[in-house]
Amino acid sequence: MELESISTTSNNPPQNGVGKKFLIISISLTVLLNLSVGIWFYIYVQQNGLDKFLIK
Repeated sequence: MELESISTTSNNPPQNGVGKKFLIISISLTVLLNLSVGIWFYIYVQQNGLDKFLIK
């Protein structure tokens, strides 16, 4: 019978997931910002027309 060495340290330490959470939050905020700008632009064009938005 051979004894095997069991190491308490691993090459891949467990990660707490802060980077993944930050990525999800930043992508969500980016999508929310782009969506709100798109909704604002749509409402602005409906009220004032596209000619008022474009610079002549």
